[in-house]
Amino acid sequence: MVYKTNESIIMIQAEATSPNRTNVVFWSHDRGTAKLRMKLVRKNGIPQSLPEGTTVPIRLMFKSATAEGGYGKHDYLATIEDRVNGIVSIVLEDNILGYVGIVEGSVYIDFPNDRSLDTAGRFTFDIKRSPIDDSTPELEDYYFNGFSQTIDKIEKILADGKLEIEQKISESETQIDAKLKNTNDKIAKANQDVATLNTNIDKSNDRIDQTNQQIGELGQLKRMYSNSIDFGGYDYSGNPNLLSKLSYDLIENQNTSAGTLSKGENSFKYNKISAEVEGGVELYYKRRGIANWLPSNKTLVMTVKLRAGADYSPVDGKLILIRYRYVDSGTGKIVLDLPINSNSITQEWKEFSITGTTPTFSPQAYHPWIQFRAQDGILGEIEMSYDIKIEEGSTATPFQPNLLAEPYNMCPEYPNENIVNPTVKFPIKTSNNPISGFDISEELIIGETYTVSLKGTKPANKEFHLYYGEANYQQLQYQATLLPVEGLTDVWSATFTARNTSETTNLLRVALWQKPNSATYDTVQIDWLKIEKGNTRTPNISQFKYFGEGLKDSNNPNDYSWDITPEYTEKGLNDAVNVYDPQRVEGLKNFADGIQIAGDKVISENDCTVYTLTKDNSQSFIDGYVTFIKHGKEVVVNGTAKFKKAYAFGVPLDDEVPDEFIARIVHGMLTGQSGTNSVSKAMYVQKDLGKIMTNSEFAANEWFTFHGNYWVGVK
Repeated sequence: MVYKTNESIIMIQAEATSPNRTNVVFWSHDRGTAKLRMKLVRKNGIPQSLPEGTTVPIRLMFKSATAEGGYGKHDYLATIEDRVNGIVSIVLEDNILGYVGIVEGSVYIDFPNDRSLDTAGRFTFDIKRSPIDDSTPELEDYYFNGFSQTIDKIEKILADGKLEIEQKISESETQIDAKLKNTNDKIAKANQDVATLNTNIDKSNDRIDQTNQQIGELGQLKRMYSNSIDFGGYDYSGNPNLLSKLSYDLIENQNTSAGTLSKGENSFKYNKISAEVEGGVELYYKRRGIANWLPSNKTLVMTVKLRAGADYSPVDGKLILIRYRYVDSGTGKIVLDLPINSNSITQEWKEFSITGTTPTFSPQAYHPWIQFRAQDGILGEIEMSYDIKIEEGSTATPFQPNLLAEPYNMCPEYPNENIVNPTVKFPIKTSNNPISGFDISEELIIGETYTVSLKGTKPANKEFHLYYGEANYQQLQYQATLLPVEGLTDVWSATFTARNTSETTNLLRVALWQKPNSATYDTVQIDWLKIEKGNTRTPNISQFKYFGEGLKDSNNPNDYSWDITPEYTEKGLNDAVNVYDPQRVEGLKNFADGIQIAGDKVISENDCTVYTLTKDNSQSFIDGYVTFIKHGKEVVVNGTAKFKKAYAFGVPLDDEVPDEFIARIVHGMLTGQSGTNSVSKAMYVQKDLGKIMTNSEFAANEWFTFHGNYWVGVK
């Protein structure tokens, strides 16, 4: 698009000054091309940055005999071309080009935190009539924004209609009616045009609101919680693992005459010693199946890693079978069945996968486990890695541990309060029905949503049911039937709306039953019970140790910058020292090297180390700054810098941080806004190495304003 552009410097100051005469002349024929471009600077010449959410109103005023106060006014919202350097622009509306004379402008800034500023920047320019526009009438009236042209059309149609009626008043009644109808049609059409215009404006505003909401969400850091941040060196870019980590104590050999079992390194070894019979072991098994439950009616992939020992002797056509199994109402079921030709196993690790679809798991389903079988004829040692993965989808992705399970309990929600009385003694092991009653800290509100969850075991033909009130069975007290929780072992849950309590005798009591009723009952064990408000199940823990913040919703822990939660820090302090009792705190008097406690230096409020990158010492930036402030074991980073060259995603910059600023345990995430369009981007200080890695693409000469904080201490 071609524009006739003026560029001016608008200085922000408190002193009133004469308007800046730009000597710019726009002509009446410059329709859609007359552009005023301004750079907003502070009094010291530094550009005024314009954060996300800032608007820049500009008012143009001109003499008008018909306007109130003798001056017509046009208000514009400037387009922000460069937020970092404070560059804005407006394109003059066609209607103001009908004015001939001097126009005076003023610039204002409205910040997103309800602050505003009159820059005191005043300027003038001229509008003259183009020779080709001799027939264009001059602007006389007061107009606001771009709606004046529509109003003109309506008024002109009304005026034409009135004149036409007056001229034809002497004609016949039929002719007058026809003319009136024609005029009314024009008015109706004009009104329809206005209604259409308003509808289009409403739709545009809705789209703007939606876009602003999306932009706002981009700038909001997403949060995740975990009880461990020892995530290992796994690739978390794939799908989450629905299985907990396998260990040697969860493997049982039920036929020692067919083969023997021994430990490997992150693996088990099965030595088939008989060719006459089939042999194998049960995984995720401890006197019964305790594997994680899978989601119902989903396409899943199971992946295992196998290798052969030196004495391994396969038989072509004979199979190694890996199966995910469970029991439903006393009948064994196979969900995923992976047959592997014994000839395909070598002395190098090799992955094998199978895709399948799960059924609908009923409340009577129980004892899920994984079965490893070597058919008859096969002899020798087969080693299987503990890195077993079951994931949603039809394509296998790299192994990763199950972050929903211990020790992580990773969750985007902080744990809700458990309204079950904390004095209840668990585990509860009984063959009674009801299983037990439980005191709760507050009454259930009828019509409100709650989530109940428990960890426990039950007979295959029974279900866990929750009732409200004393443990005296009344059907109206029924609240929920608990179902298995996918990805966890022996955990059952249900979300319910609290129901009628007309037969409830104690509103601070709930009861668990095993249903349906029968003459006799087998043993049930309840390890814990949690009832919380809302429709989200959160882990049965009082607090998380760590929280992470990142730019996007993600199940990848490496997308977050992790820190210790304030609640955990506070609890640790409370557990260690209180203000009521005389206590002795372990310490070391060493004032020469600073005060220490248990050998660790106590950092004073102002004790810090600073490292700064500028254009003078940086190999990556040609302008701006990046400041690293180390206080104790934490580093705070702030920066606004222009890149010297382009950097692709996932590559190191040409600068590294000094040793004492190297991130430990997890990467040090640095996030912020980049470029004139304020796009959210990120980079990070790589843990244990000190390289500054890109987590987005950056162009040469691109500005990036960012911040972050990260840990530099040890675990």
